Amino acid sequence: MKNNLFFLLLIALIGVFTNPSLEKHQAAVAEKVNELGNVNGEVDGDTLKKLGALLGEAIGLNTMEKYLNNNVKVEDLKVISLTKLKINGTYKTVGIGAFGKVFLFDDVKSYIDEKLDGLKE
Repeated sequence: MKNNLFFLLLIALIGVFTNPSLEKHQAAVAEKVNELGNVNGEVDGDTLKKLGALLGEAIGLNTMEKYLNNNVKVEDLKVISLTKLKINGTYKTVGIGAFGKVFLFDDVKSYIDEKLDGLKE
């Protein structure tokens, strides 16, 4: 029993020190949007404007960095962190960060695909 408790405490301690930063969460969201746009062949030309439009906040945004600074936030739970993306005015949890990595949920892809279809029309 003591070994199990020690092992869990060790993993929790490692998780605290390897919890990804806000920048890693932002980079994961940017990479996912770029990846989905390139795979679907929908993002070309004025990429930054279209990427902003994909997420419903294109007006007044000049760069992806500015978009990410304004619309991606992290909820730090010490051992893990949650990636939150502003979607239609409210923050929605779209991923989780742990041990230096950020993993985005599949619903991010479906949301971006929805927005891509809207851009086609």
